[in-house]
Amino acid sequence: MAHAEAEIEGKAIVLLGSFNPQIFQPAWFAAEGLISRELAENANIGIIHPQLVAFSGEWLEVNVSDDRFQVASLTAPSFDLLRDLALGTFRLLRHTPIRAMGLNSDIHYKLDSEESWHGIGHKLAPPDNWDKVLNRPGMRSLTIEALRDDDTPGYIRVQVEPSARLHPGLYVGVNDHFELTDHAPGEGATRIMKLLEGEWGKAQDRASRLQGWVAGLI
Repeated sequence: MAHAEAEIEGKAIVLLGSFNPQIFQPAWFAAEGLISRELAENANIGIIHPQLVAFSGEWLEVNVSDDRFQVASLTAPSFDLLRDLALGTFRLLRHTPIRAMGLNSDIHYKLDSEESWHGIGHKLAPPDNWDKVLNRPGMRSLTIEALRDDDTPGYIRVQVEPSARLHPGLYVGVNDHFELTDHAPGEGATRIMKLLEGEWGKAQDRASRLQGWVAGLI
């Protein structure tokens, strides 16, 4: 029987707004007690620049530009630490204007055959719908977007395609996106942090359910 086995999983919190990248250096996070001093001292520095900061270490990847803040991890036991890091950071920097947030979940499944991948593609995008206008059509990438089922503007976006890291493999990404359409200039990060605190667990459960549903199509 065909099956899918989850081998690589990652989570990320992406915030959109207006940031001062130079703040977000390893030493600052450590000085504020947001990461360990060991992580800060041993961090792999990608770039430290007025418009861009990028570094990684142990369980954490940080990328900040003047309009985007992202923390990510590929280490499952540390996923909730991303939430805690973001909450701690913007409770300190609560005046930072943030207008949108994405809670992203990526998973790569190892498949037992290429036929398993084709089977998912045939169910999500039946070739019969295309074979009259294309020669041997097959699904390469599919993105589905749906309205949120709560009171916050935004969307749920699911992306399905062959894994670039496993062969044969399946990639399923879920972007749980929140948008503040009525964001006031002086409001800062408070509302987005309340959303992060209240919605993190729901977003993780939703992503797991959606990814499992796709994998179950095999």
